[in-house]
Amino acid sequence: MRKIFITFMMALLAVGVFAQKTSPSLIVYDVSGKVTNVKQSKETPVEKKQYFSLTDMIKIPENGFIKLLDKEKQKMYTLRNKCQGKISALIESQKDAGKNLTKQYFAYVLRSLTRSDTDVIYNTGHTTGTYRNDADSLLCDIDSLQTVVDSLQNVISTLVNDSTRKP
Repeated sequence: MRKIFITFMMALLAVGVFAQKTSPSLIVYDVSGKVTNVKQSKETPVEKKQYFSLTDMIKIPENGFIKLLDKEKQKMYTLRNKCQGKISALIESQKDAGKNLTKQYFAYVLRSLTRSDTDVIYNTGHTTGTYRNDADSLLCDIDSLQTVVDSLQNVISTLVNDSTRKP
């Protein structure tokens, strides 16, 4: 009885490890054109925020592209032009498909995918400009920067007033 229990637990552990290796680790960051996911000769449209594994099959039309984020390797893959096949094979065939991302930029891009308020934040008009109604910086906190600017303006105005006074 004990041997059967141990054998069952080992089999369960092996199934768990195998499931982790084939788990989806790619997230669709951007897609253009009618890119489709091919499963058993059935094609479904690919959408932003959809998960894939390297063994999944996709079809990219002429002038189409898909950008995939690899969570494990922190890379972004851009697959372009007319092609069809497993994602891993398409990445290998397109030499310049992969780009390494810094940890900070990868976290920013991943966070932008999980945000639900992006429609409110980014308002674009008929021009090429974009209006952002929030502070989002990779380098510094915007409030602390504003404090520095205000203090510098005070120093400048004090210097101007002191230098114009005659003793």
